[in-house]
This record gives sequence, C-alpha cells and structure tokens, in this order.
Amino acid sequence: MPLSRPTLDMIRQRVAQDIMVRLEATDALLRWNNLAIVGEVESGISHLLYGLIEWAFRQLFPDSAEGEYLERWASIWGVLRRPATPARGTATWALAGEGSFIPTDTLVARADGFQYRVTQGAAMASGAITVPIEATLTGARGNALEGVQLTMQTSVVGVTPTGNVDAPGVGGGANQESDALLLQRLLSRIRQPPQGGSANDYVMWAMEVPGVTRAWAYPIELGPGTVVVRVMTDDSTQDGIPDPATLALVQAHIDARKPVTASVFVLAPTPTPLDVHITSLEPNTPEIHSAITSALHDLLRREAVPGARFYVNLLYGAINTVPGVIRFTLVSPPTDVVPAHGHILTLGEVTFAE
Repeated sequence: MPLSRPTLDMIRQRVAQDIMVRLEATDALLRWNNLAIVGEVESGISHLLYGLIEWAFRQLFPDSAEGEYLERWASIWGVLRRPATPARGTATWALAGEGSFIPTDTLVARADGFQYRVTQGAAMASGAITVPIEATLTGARGNALEGVQLTMQTSVVGVTPTGNVDAPGVGGGANQESDALLLQRLLSRIRQPPQGGSANDYVMWAMEVPGVTRAWAYPIELGPGTVVVRVMTDDSTQDGIPDPATLALVQAHIDARKPVTASVFVLAPTPTPLDVHITSLEPNTPEIHSAITSALHDLLRREAVPGARFYVNLLYGAINTVPGVIRFTLVSPPTDVVPAHGHILTLGEVTFAE
C-alpha cells in the first residue's frame, strides 16, 4: 500500500477531534484556549514528521533517492558522481619581444572577466608565445571558442597585453553531474551489467567522463574489430556537440578499459538543424513562443539519435504539453525526418506566424 501523507488541515482536524473526545467537551477549543494553541503546535510538528517520513521513504530505493543518498546507492555498484572539471587549452600572444617569457601562474581573462591560469611558462618562439591555460574555476562556463581574446591581468615585459585562444578552443570544462544523470547511469549499471566489451559497456565508459550526457556505440561500423562511439555534451557546449578536448578525454578513458583487440573511434555527431514552423497558434504570445521552443529543445535532447528516424508526432506531443496552448498548426516539418548516418537533429529556427 503506498504511503499516504495527510495534509496539514487533516491533521488539525484529527487533533482537534481527539482533544474534544478525550475531554468530553465541545467547547474545549475556544479561540484563546491554551488547548487550541497546543493542538496547533502538535499539528505542525506532526506535519513535519510526516514530511520527514515521506522523504526518508524515498531514500530507501535507488530510483527515488536523491543527493548523498543517491550517491551512496550508486557507490554500491561502483558508480561515482562525476565531479566538475576545469576547461583547458592553449593561447598565443603573437606580438612578443626577443627573449620575452610568460611565467607559470600568470592570470589572463576573457572580456566577461572569467580568468584562466597559465599552467606552464613558455618563452618566445618565432615571434610568438604559446602557453597552456586552465580555467581557475571548474564548470562549463570556462569553455571558450577558438579566437576568443584574452587579456593579461598583470603586465609581462616584452609581451602584448592581449592574446587569443588557439584551435580547437578551450574545452573539457563540465559542471558536476546532476542527480538525474547519476541515476541514469546507476540504472543502466543495474539493468545492463558489464560484459567485458559489449556495446553497452562502451556507452557506460563514455558516460563516466565528466560532461558527457548522451552516448551511443556502433560496433563494426568501420570494419571488423572497430567500435565507433558518438557522444553529446548537452550541458557544456552549443547544441550539445562535444569539443575536441572532451572527445580526447573520452577516447583516453575508453582506451584504458576496452578489450585489447578493439579499435575504438570516439566521434562527435554531425549536427543537422531541424527548423520548425508553426501557424494558427493560440494564444500567440512571446511567453508561449518561449515555452514551445524550450519544450522542443528538451524533446530533441531526449529523443534525437544519430541517423535514426525522428517522428513528427513527437513534435505535436511536445507542443500539446505546453501549458496554455489551445490550438496550433505544424507546417514544418510535414513528415518524419531521417538524418544522414552519423548526423543528429538539433533545434534550428523556430518560427511562428498567424
């Protein structure tokens, strides 16, 4: 029988009834009577205790546990919460004088004030200085595209104040794994135990890398003995397409665990934007537009798979679940969409018309 938690009003009525029955008096709970105050206090305490019992009950099962209790359940199966990681890459100062040197621990910053630390000092070579940098704070915020300008926070003799992020950018920064993703990996570990190199093992290995939110394995895609693993980093990068730094981390992580005879290739799916055009929307307001766009983004994150058919009915379902939507007409796409092999649908332009 499921746990049934009474509301605060129900508890108040029960306590009041109990007091009157035991005192055999119908006027025992007059407004300023001490018994009425005591009854209110007891009701509040009972309500809090019911809440504690309900919360503790959820921690008894892996699929409803949260926080540190979910972590404890996951640790039983050897699944650990992925920590936040700093973004790393290289940057170059193109205008440097003869003999100039950028020392270790020099701080540089983006235009928004986010700072990076030079992890290893370097001297001028061919008129420029290239140094490895690491974000001073962990998380996806530290990721930066190639060409982003960086400014020295302290002057360095012989070196111009501004430099630029090198290709392929500063990447690999990821936020701490959420409860939802940790639970997803735990349930996968319980339902599909390791088998020494099955397709699902490659997915589990990829998902162990910080920042990875989705992964797929394709055995024999490039010939006998090969496995192609495609991953997404929805919480860290634009459209969820992983940066080269993350791909390298996944490759190294899998290489250390794969069967020795397997040739593994970790790739990013090629994004294929899905444009959505909606007419006859009611109500046709900016708030509804934003809610629909958000719902479509979440839908593609849940349902899009590289090279797999995407059913147009899923779009109807996502839009219909948006609170407040009365009616609409989906003009585009008119039918199911099948991306090319290795391509994954991402949300393109969402347009609305009368």
